[in-house]
Amino acid sequence: MLAKGIHNDITEVECLKNAVQALKSKCNMLEKTVRDLQSICEMHQKSLETFWQHIINLHAYQGMLDLNYQGEEFEVMPMVP
Repeated sequence: MLAKGIHNDITEVECLKNAVQALKSKCNMLEKTVRDLQSICEMHQKSLETFWQHIINLHAYQGMLDLNYQGEEFEVMPMVP
């Protein structure tokens, strides 16, 4: 009877080890997904900033951008993320 109890404990420990390993693998996968998404977000942010600059430059070139107000010269504010 004692041997059967020990066998059940060993089986339970092995199941728990497998569950922990599966959770570690899933956690690693999710961490990689987060890093990938952060990288994509940064890439899109840089693209938006570039497009913003192109639009400002195009408006300035075409004379559509007037930075004067009541005789005072203003600067274009950078795009805020």
